[in-house]
Amino acid sequence: MIEEGGNKRKTMAEKRQLFIEMRAQNFDVIRLSTYRTACKLRFVQKRCNLHLVDIWNMIEAFRDNGLNTLDHTTEISVSRLETVISSIYYQLNKRLPSTHQISVEQSISLLLNFMIAAYDSEGRGKLTVFSVKAMLATMCGGKMLDKLRYIFSQMSDSSGLMMFGKLDQFLKEALKLPTAVFEGPSFGYTEHAVRTCFPQQKKIMLNMFLDTMMADPPPQCLVWLPLMHRLAHVENGEHGLTFRPLRCREEDTVIIVKN
Repeated sequence: MIEEGGNKRKTMAEKRQLFIEMRAQNFDVIRLSTYRTACKLRFVQKRCNLHLVDIWNMIEAFRDNGLNTLDHTTEISVSRLETVISSIYYQLNKRLPSTHQISVEQSISLLLNFMIAAYDSEGRGKLTVFSVKAMLATMCGGKMLDKLRYIFSQMSDSSGLMMFGKLDQFLKEALKLPTAVFEGPSFGYTEHAVRTCFPQQKKIMLNMFLDTMMADPPPQCLVWLPLMHRLAHVENGEHGLTFRPLRCREEDTVIIVKN
């Protein structure tokens, strides 16, 4: 019984570890919600080593694990999700030099527990294929344009037109990320989210979708996403970046723009 109790405490500690570490960063002192959200998700991305995995690596992992053959609404178990995540990190270590190897087991534990907290709050032990793809495509590293192209491919029909129902589904999944880091009041999903992206519902092709998502400013509900990418550029030493306040929904937000 003592050993069982100890194991339970260890499991709970592992589930909370990422959130405890995030709180220790004191991001909540940042007044601007967009910047605060981007900083939190950038921390999660780096702590889980997702910044080392680009969208092409993710697509490869989806294919290797058969997710590309499954309907978006198909539910997969947590154990299968763990297999997908494990393959991502084991393949990552194969690409990294021996001097820069990551701790695979720790990365698996952190990401798995974060995904469960974000996408299985009811404790059902299952996530949809679309949830997994949306989360990993949004949180991986690499170029934002490449990620958006992939995301569009998951929301478009055979003629290349975006399906608004799929966009709504994507926003539901993507906006669980700010909610998971306690920014739901600012960036949680609402039924009006699609209209904030495309006020005029018309035929949306890839280029129009990319223009809208890469615009300055981007759609309000996703304004944290390009900022998260720009934070990565700043960390990597790119110059010519400044902060510019932006007035959105009567709330001060901030974006980083090139001079």
